Amino acid sequence: MTIEEVCERICLPDQMKRAVLDFAGEFDEKAVKPFFAALYDPSDWEKGVKEIAAVLGNDPDGSKMLTFMLLRAVETHREYEKRGISETIFVDTIKFCTRFIEEHYEVYGTYAFTWGWWFPRQISLREFRIGALEYEMIEQEEKKIINIHIPADADMRLDSLRKSYEDARGFFAKYFPEYGQSDMVCDSWLLSPVLAKLLSKNSNIIGFQKAFDLIRVDDTNDSSIRWVYGRTDIPIHELPQNTSLQKKIKACLLEGGSIGAAYGRLHEDPWKGVRLEED
Repeated sequence: MTIEEVCERICLPDQMKRAVLDFAGEFDEKAVKPFFAALYDPSDWEKGVKEIAAVLGNDPDGSKMLTFMLLRAVETHREYEKRGISETIFVDTIKFCTRFIEEHYEVYGTYAFTWGWWFPRQISLREFRIGALEYEMIEQEEKKIINIHIPADADMRLDSLRKSYEDARGFFAKYFPEYGQSDMVCDSWLLSPVLAKLLSKNSNIIGFQKAFDLIRVDDTNDSSIRWVYGRTDIPIHELPQNTSLQKKIKACLLEGGSIGAAYGRLHEDPWKGVRLEED
């Protein structure tokens, strides 16, 4: 697979695709080659990406960093093929960058890629999108854990979540057996107990929450603002109210409340509580 084919498969917007292919045609990777190894060691990700950005130079729309990372994705695709991992999972996984580029356009009116710092997870085969959700293999206190991430376009219906969890279990058991029985955890505003007071018990978010045992709650976390409204620099009274969730969170904030976030572990049987509710 070539970088042009990757751009096509992940449906990169034409403007960004042209910028990527133009830069790829003139890019000499010798200057950044010393930093390749950093992409495969989580402890070096932050430092390595900063060093790569410094070498790439002025990059206002992030297209140079995107080009660099997509060139690495071409190499990653070869590793997928070697391991027998499906191309569907490869495309869905790498497509995260398209999602954020399009989101930037919706919020700011320009195309830009600002998530180069996240891309090493995909390059190093540590994070995969499997159906509705993304799963990242991490080590925490010398314990192997699978961290669940919820993409903005995730289908949060219970049947979709169920399939994703089941398929992920099968995926890791087959391709990364050392993670086959690992705990699946999630740290997200979507697990905040406050949402249970704002939303209907039949909402998809509440259904998602019921599959987790909460380990800790962070009342000060304000990440919901970023994910619900697209940006964090809007005064509370000016926050949009285009969805019922936006309306309810805005009302909560105007009353001086906060949404917060929580960290939880996926139940061994994620649907036990849901079935009891439905019965």
